[in-house]
Amino acid sequence: MTTPARSLALSLVTGALVACNAVTGASDLTLSGKAAGAGGAAGTGTGAGAGATVGAGGQGSGGQATTTTTSGGAGGQGSGGAPGGCSPACGANSHCEAATTTCVCDFGYVAQGDACAPAAPGDPATHSEQEVCDAWKKGHVVTEPNPLSASGAECDPGSLRPGAFVDTLARINMFRWLSGLGPTGDDPAYDADAQACANLEAFWDFGLGGSPHQPPPDVKCYTPAGGATAGQSNIAWGSGSPAQAIDQFMEDGGNETTMGHRRWILNPPLGPVGIGYWETGGQYGNAECLRVFASQGNGPSPAWAAMPNQGYVPATIAQWTWTFHGSIGGIPNASVTMLDVDANAPLAVNVKTLGQGYAQDAISWTPSGWSAQAGKTYRVTVSGLAGGDVVYDVKPVGCN
Repeated sequence: MTTPARSLALSLVTGALVACNAVTGASDLTLSGKAAGAGGAAGTGTGAGAGATVGAGGQGSGGQATTTTTSGGAGGQGSGGAPGGCSPACGANSHCEAATTTCVCDFGYVAQGDACAPAAPGDPATHSEQEVCDAWKKGHVVTEPNPLSASGAECDPGSLRPGAFVDTLARINMFRWLSGLGPTGDDPAYDADAQACANLEAFWDFGLGGSPHQPPPDVKCYTPAGGATAGQSNIAWGSGSPAQAIDQFMEDGGNETTMGHRRWILNPPLGPVGIGYWETGGQYGNAECLRVFASQGNGPSPAWAAMPNQGYVPATIAQWTWTFHGSIGGIPNASVTMLDVDANAPLAVNVKTLGQGYAQDAISWTPSGWSAQAGKTYRVTVSGLAGGDVVYDVKPVGCN
């Protein structure tokens, strides 16, 4: 890691969450399919909440990314079939509901005959206040309080229980739905690699001076699969659960130079992902690896997306750094202005030019001297874009 990331890591002794997005090397991926070579972009920063995060990499030069689909495809983890569960086992993009022992579609999917198909997320500007709050609450349901099944040996990665995948994908797909993006699933082979990565990263020594994304073979619990997946993943420490790490990635607090964790999760073609989480190791007590370098999803690909999203948005999100990302030319150097619609008054913002190469191009900003309030409407104008300005309204609502 770079010096700022090391200093932030030291703050973990006091219980603070830290993050870094310091990745270089041939494992880094951009949306175009080019992988970063040596000397890729890197940044550092703090994460949100109760743990540390490390984002997947930025763009360098040279190399080709490999994003082949493994045998599990993008269909997600089916669950059930165990004693007391569903029989036959649930299919792709569905899970066994314990209370009724019936198969139900995962968040973001709807029943279509005997299968679960991606639901159309719609335009965020058309989501009702009730729909937004219902999605926020549903996306934060925890069905599996004990996600890890392992022997307890330090370097036994174990595996995650089915509910852990359900909860984590629900959290990811809730955030994607808010931004008008389709759901993603996981891949069992990617999950196994991410589990090896999480086991390794749980013991990561922040005093080593290197990058957690490029662990050397002599670090504790190293495996080739875990080491390789570290270079393809967002990594979090201290989240407390695999689903909770998604909020950490999305808030991306302190990662002002790239906001890379958020951008990978809001990458329109994201999927399938790999989910790994390991407990009781190292300085933070747990670690998560979320493999984000596959881009085989075929859902909506809007010209732009935002966080906080346009339309109604949970007020919690409106307190985070604001970002605008997409495929429109000019985004990295765009200008941003905001208006308090209710008072017809301009609002000051601090705009940040971000490092690019983390999924889609993006720009970020934070309020200057004010904070977003539930019940108000804020108008964002992004200027300097190819094709003209983009203007949208954000309406925070209290969903807690």
